[in-house]
Amino acid sequence: MERRLERSPDVERAAQRLSRPVTRASLIAKRTLDLVLALAMLISLLPLFVVVWGLLAYAGEGFLEQRRRLGRHGRPVVLTRFRELPGGGFGRLLERIGARELPLLLAVVRGRLSFVGPSVVAPGTSSGHTGPRRLMAPGLTGPAQRGCGGVELDDVYVERWTLWVDAQMLAGRCPKLQPRSGAAG
Repeated sequence: MERRLERSPDVERAAQRLSRPVTRASLIAKRTLDLVLALAMLISLLPLFVVVWGLLAYAGEGFLEQRRRLGRHGRPVVLTRFRELPGGGFGRLLERIGARELPLLLAVVRGRLSFVGPSVVAPGTSSGHTGPRRLMAPGLTGPAQRGCGGVELDDVYVERWTLWVDAQMLAGRCPKLQPRSGAAG
């Protein structure tokens, strides 16, 4: 758990903004939308889960692979996804549509991930888990994953976060996220 004394000015500024009542209500709406959307997808994609599970059971090499990453407040998050899919062209088709990533929806339901948020960070990487990005749960998509800019935009995303920014990201757009002038980046 992070200690308040270790916060830099940009993290403190973002934390104050995220704690405002209107922003808190928006964050509750974000979590509710994540939960409803993830549950709806899990239910509707259950047949695809069964197909992928069956392919992996037939191959007999195990079902899941896990990667450890850093989540909100630097807490560890285990990202689970299906192993590489066998089956020739059919397996490649399932890979292309993202079937390997289906178990990540369970992390969204648990609140470890969000549909939109800062990119996940591997423990011990040079980019670390500093700045405002550590105040929000990592996302399946976000500014860096969408190609809107580098991971430096993750901090700006958190500082300027709104439900509208998330809606633009989910629609495949890159919202205009400009760093504050004079802000350390």
